[in-house]
Amino acid sequence: MNVDEQSTGQHTDPSRAHLSRLQLLADVVVFQVKLVADGLRDVLLSPLSLVAAVVGLLTGGDQPERYFQKVIRFGRRTEVWINLFGEHDGPGTSDHLVDPLRSKVIDQAQVNPWISRAGTHLNRQLDEVNSAVTRGTDQGAPPPSPPRDAS
Repeated sequence: MNVDEQSTGQHTDPSRAHLSRLQLLADVVVFQVKLVADGLRDVLLSPLSLVAAVVGLLTGGDQPERYFQKVIRFGRRTEVWINLFGEHDGPGTSDHLVDPLRSKVIDQAQVNPWISRAGTHLNRQLDEVNSAVTRGTDQGAPPPSPPRDAS
């Protein structure tokens, strides 16, 4: 980051900002998919843990926790695989499947003419908004308020 970027948090090179926006969108989509996977896992683990506890109490003998512990180990493995917050590295996570796909989508978004035109238009609009907000902040004025609905 250069000095301008450090002080304002803004990129001075528009193409760099445009790529950052595209990467942000890709990251948000991946995060949302991981949130869904994590939520589905939680929905599955809740009743599964109750069943495992009941089965363990009824048939577990001197190791009633045996089945419940298997559910816990499964939960830990799936937590590492989902890697919701990117805390785990290595081939045992979904990231090794998602990262190449994310890169391919970003590359295609830059070379596909239709997506590129739409992205260029959207980036121009965002550049204008960012410039207006930056100008207002630099002059000590609050950022512009969004237009109010006339209904």
